[in-house]
Amino acid sequence: MEKENKLVKGLTLVTLFTLITGAMVGMAWAVLANVFLDRAGPAVLISIGVASVLTLFVGLCFAELCSAMPYAGGAYIYVRRGIGKFVGFIAGWLLVLAYAAMMPGECIILGKLVHGIFPSLEPSIVGASLALFFTVVNLAGIRFSGIVQFLLTVALFAGIIIFIIAGVPELEVENFKPFFGRGAGGIFLMIPIAMLAFMGYDVLPQAAEEVNAPIRKMVFIIPASIFFVAFMYIAVLVVTAGVVPWEVIASSTENIPIMPSVLKAMGPNGAYIIIIAGICGLITTMNAFMVGGSRLLYAMAQDREMPALFGKLSGKTNVPYAGIIFIGALGIAGSFIQELIVLFDTAAASVLVSYFLVALTVLMLRRKEPELERPYRIHGYPYIPIIAAIAVVPTWVIALAILKIWALGVFIGWVLLGCGYYLFVRKNR
Repeated sequence: MEKENKLVKGLTLVTLFTLITGAMVGMAWAVLANVFLDRAGPAVLISIGVASVLTLFVGLCFAELCSAMPYAGGAYIYVRRGIGKFVGFIAGWLLVLAYAAMMPGECIILGKLVHGIFPSLEPSIVGASLALFFTVVNLAGIRFSGIVQFLLTVALFAGIIIFIIAGVPELEVENFKPFFGRGAGGIFLMIPIAMLAFMGYDVLPQAAEEVNAPIRKMVFIIPASIFFVAFMYIAVLVVTAGVVPWEVIASSTENIPIMPSVLKAMGPNGAYIIIIAGICGLITTMNAFMVGGSRLLYAMAQDREMPALFGKLSGKTNVPYAGIIFIGALGIAGSFIQELIVLFDTAAASVLVSYFLVALTVLMLRRKEPELERPYRIHGYPYIPIIAAIAVVPTWVIALAILKIWALGVFIGWVLLGCGYYLFVRKNR
């Protein structure tokens, strides 16, 4: 018997592309340039290039599995089928933490950023208002959410492109010297860290059921988005490090360390363009993970791995309303309870577990179900999924190592809670 309600195919390839690229590019390109250059110098461009290739390998694993199983749930669905129900549940359980944690974190950051520009606006009110607004946007339907995401993502990349174009005439070769200013060690160190800057493409499989396009075209949005974002990151860093001496940026303690390059390339008004673009980047990330998180909860509830309420769709817009309201409520709570930023800190370590398991799932499903229909198959199998799995490990170790004690406690506690829930609650049901 068919379900009474189904997810609506309200996304086009264009809005899907902006959903993914908007999820990947927040404001790190503006606020972490000093960290990147301080660790590896201009040679960090090599790190980003290598990181983009390794990220592409992981993304291709998602593409193959998504082409075979284009269902909401993404990594949870794949791992559950390829490795087993318990491991699949843990992958989904950790993704719930990662996706849900993005909302309070982004609301806290956005509240502080807007308060810095307009001191009369309370950070908590700004954050809560944004959470409420995007809850309403997502409840209005995936088509409307996709359009809003498209407009904000265009504004994000328009600001970045303006900075790049304005900065190119100001580039000076001398500013890149010494190119290998931090040695080979810095380059290798920054490869796994740079991979963190590409996280977000895993939102695509969560929205797979809602894309009005052939599956083979849809999955190629993953490599296309990774290439596009890699180009943007590299171009921004080239301009940032080439307009002024790169060591000036590396030693910067400003909240937005690329400002010396921005002011020289674009003048005083350039600062406003960059800040607006950065705010749009944070908002697009927040919106994309609300879409992904609500669909993940929906898929897990359909399998009775989450409370049944999360598996229900609204009668008018066919969206998983309970998941949207839950994630929006976390954003509102985070705006007033700043300590919830600890959830945001665990997101990277949580997502990377699913990346590793997805790469393993490609290998296992090829053996277990060789006849499974795969509209897209990875070329270079089995080397690409093996390299992908290996590449994720040091990134995950770094993501775990940089967690503060409270964030590490939340991560471990969430894993233990998930194991307890599965073994005692689910198994006895």
